[in-house]
Amino acid sequence: MMRHFWLLLLLGVAACVPTEADPGRVQVVQLFENLSFYPQETGVIWQYLPDGERLDAMPVEKRIEGPTVLQGQVLIATRLVGRGIEQLDFREHRSDGVFLVQRKLPGLQVNFDPPLQELPAESALRVGASWGGTTTVTAFYPNARPENQRLSGTSSYRFTVVDRRTVRVVAGEFEVFVINFESNSLDAQGIVTDTLRQTIWFSPHVGKVRHELDFFLVDANFLARDN
Repeated sequence: MMRHFWLLLLLGVAACVPTEADPGRVQVVQLFENLSFYPQETGVIWQYLPDGERLDAMPVEKRIEGPTVLQGQVLIATRLVGRGIEQLDFREHRSDGVFLVQRKLPGLQVNFDPPLQELPAESALRVGASWGGTTTVTAFYPNARPENQRLSGTSSYRFTVVDRRTVRVVAGEFEVFVINFESNSLDAQGIVTDTLRQTIWFSPHVGKVRHELDFFLVDANFLARDN
């Protein structure tokens, strides 16, 4: 039986060994003053570290690479790198929310049909809001044998905004929405075979202050504004 698809997406993350940063590496500088409610501006950078990590440790860096055409759609490409992670996401920003269409990892491409809704319409983001659905997750391994290249499964998922609070992290003080995420892998009969739960802190015009991989914001190249 195939492992939970959400765990599949995180392959290699748990096994990463923290490495010390190169003391000569370029530091993030402030370049942006105004970001969208759900940031999508090309060149925006966030840097994250696990709670309690040394500040001179190598961070995980998230960068918006900008619009790209994928399967006839204009999507926003975002790259997450560092500490053994290499991940490229393609998202659609619409009036009714933000949707994850495809994710690429080394040797693996994952498609979501229909796209997974990560965030609701801007006006719908409030405590008590909940959204979700069911998606077919198709994993493509280009380097595998032809009979093993493509695997598919069904997952149901739900995001719920459980709180709004002010938090302080290394990058500063932010008002965030606390969003709980739960997904279930389903077998052919629709029976839950595995469950994954994560927590996100999201701040409008800032982005994720707490990443779902349990990294916390330590630096960014924009000026956060009051929400």
